[in-house]
Amino acid sequence: MIHFNDIGLDTFLKDYWQKKPLVIRNALPDFESPVTAEELAGLSLEEEVESRIIVQQSETDYQLKRGPFDEETFTGLPEDKWTLLIQGVDRLIPEVTDILNDFDFLPRWRIDDIMISYATTGGNVGPHFDHYDVFLVQAAGQRRWQLTSQDCSEDNYIQGLDVRLMETFKVEEDHVFETGDILYLPPKWGHHGIALDDECMTYSVGYRTYRGQELWDSFGDHISEMGLFKDLYKDPQWPSNLNPGQVTEAASQQAQQLLSQIIQDKSLMQTWFGRFATQLDQGAAEQLPEPLTEDETPSFEDFIGALQVEMGLIKDPVCRFAYADIDKEIQLYINGAIWEKFGADNDFIAKLANQSFLIQEDIDSASNNQGNLELLFDLWKLQYLVFIE
Repeated sequence: MIHFNDIGLDTFLKDYWQKKPLVIRNALPDFESPVTAEELAGLSLEEEVESRIIVQQSETDYQLKRGPFDEETFTGLPEDKWTLLIQGVDRLIPEVTDILNDFDFLPRWRIDDIMISYATTGGNVGPHFDHYDVFLVQAAGQRRWQLTSQDCSEDNYIQGLDVRLMETFKVEEDHVFETGDILYLPPKWGHHGIALDDECMTYSVGYRTYRGQELWDSFGDHISEMGLFKDLYKDPQWPSNLNPGQVTEAASQQAQQLLSQIIQDKSLMQTWFGRFATQLDQGAAEQLPEPLTEDETPSFEDFIGALQVEMGLIKDPVCRFAYADIDKEIQLYINGAIWEKFGADNDFIAKLANQSFLIQEDIDSASNNQGNLELLFDLWKLQYLVFIE
């Protein structure tokens, strides 16, 4: 886990998370980036990788290029003031995925992805603000971060540019970050990060943003898929002197009461939110592993034999696992679906969702229930779990 130093984790969660920024010095001591700038450039050449290059040409003129790139793109770049950004690197490189273990003080299902940026001296993406929480890990080199809480509104953007730049940016804080330092930013805090050398690399551990409209639409989809909420609307007591064209307050209250009934169903709400929280975006869904074919799939007995000699099982980094305790019964969610449990133990399901991998000791202790093993077999056939190499 990252080191919060003097303030401690409890203070961070109470006073800083989604409230105000925090500079965390030496949060990851002796941190070494598992990815080099050259390897990032190599990733940007691949079709399935989301990549961007942003070049600052003047104070308010930024050029945005979208990948995939080729080698000529990099030879044509200026010596300084450019930034390469690679999205979703935690889905591509296991050593980057492992970094998420340092952030398990927050729910794993809240994390969106890890974006990595490399910048030459002066490289930056301009002053801006985001609508999500982010931990900005200085992975190499130095970066100056300037922060502001002012004018973080949609009408404070310069129009007509390739990138979103805050037109007014009044610096309230100014910090220089070294390798291992972390800047935490809640939503809607203006920030401007400028590389101070040609080694500058920053990992952005971003968290999902949930807008009310998105929640509402998803909940409606869930109750529709489940064939629920078929209760009928009932009229209020109509007065004898009504106006036939008027929608009265009493009528709308009847509709509100009907909707409130479904909203107050705690079990339904928890079931839906488990699906919502683990749902993959389109890009991630396209990166799901190919399941084993019928010819590739051994018998259940052969799988059990392999379990006994392998080091363990590890989750595919694209997959999202979570669970909920609903009326003293554990429900498992994977990639937006309510998952068949095969009679697996509640404690085992919780462990499966909580941990990134299962070692031999975990599997041995679960072997007293065949349902646990059948669940593992089901997930292994889909390659949501694979043997640790």
